[in-house]
Amino acid sequence: MHPTDLFGKTILISPLNWGMGHVSRCIPLIKKLKTQNNQIILACDEIQRTVFESYVGSNVQFIKHEGYPFHFNGLGHFVKDILMNLKKLKNRHTSELLKMDELVEKHNIDLIISDHRYGFRSEKCICIFMTHQLKLPLPWYFSPAQMWHKKQISKFDFQWIVDDHEKRLAGKLSDNNGFLNSKYIGLLSRFDYDFSKREKLYQGVLLISGPTEYNQNLIESFKKQLVSGEINFIIGNDESFKVFKSFNLTTKFHNSIDWNNTDEIIIQSKKIFGYCGYSTLMDIQYLKCETDLIACPGQLEQLYLQKKVLRNSQDFHKI
Repeated sequence: MHPTDLFGKTILISPLNWGMGHVSRCIPLIKKLKTQNNQIILACDEIQRTVFESYVGSNVQFIKHEGYPFHFNGLGHFVKDILMNLKKLKNRHTSELLKMDELVEKHNIDLIISDHRYGFRSEKCICIFMTHQLKLPLPWYFSPAQMWHKKQISKFDFQWIVDDHEKRLAGKLSDNNGFLNSKYIGLLSRFDYDFSKREKLYQGVLLISGPTEYNQNLIESFKKQLVSGEINFIIGNDESFKVFKSFNLTTKFHNSIDWNNTDEIIIQSKKIFGYCGYSTLMDIQYLKCETDLIACPGQLEQLYLQKKVLRNSQDFHKI
């Protein structure tokens, strides 16, 4: 099953709440499904809904659905952070599973699409798990976690791999290891290839994304470029603005609350600076701009993408 196969269905979608990249990549998918006469119901929290409403708000129905409880300690120990929150995550996983049957019956759902939410599934309809990580970037001694991850994904009827089958932007993370009902669905970006042809009005823009706890690290990492003027625009939310103010920089700051206005700045930027989240890497494939991206401390996925894909791939801009 592929997105192009879905017509005239009532589809329930929910993105993971660990970073807005999951929201970003759901936007083009929703637009595509709407052109195929599907009814879309979005289960998300209030922050996610604000962004979705800017792009697809008039064409979808919203259900308030809380994300997974998680807190970063800001020390760069992502795996440790997971373990510290394990009990809360397990409880939320269980409650989500119980809630899903109710949602399916109440809204006459034909199909569920979960963007990396393990508990967003039901036996009462077809369920699809969407991810670029069929394999987690974990060391060998975390093999039990790797096995658990694979087991949870296998409980879904189909797996949609957000990557290009030939070029493999996600590298080994998107390796299809034993998933018979999986399908590579290509890269997902809210941008269009034509945007790369737009006039570049800004020398460089710093995208402050990822966990709030690491906003200061991001600004400190690019302070030299900020002071020199190589970066002449910063895009971030209210929390990152507070951190930005503490640096006493003269760089222009744009609040990212309105993603459509933010997109205009990104499209017209010669160079993008920030963390190398996977959605950011996908966007760059469409924008064809220069980049200077670093890994968020402790996030093994970004460390892998930076070292094995971003720096070493000669085909990075040729997908």
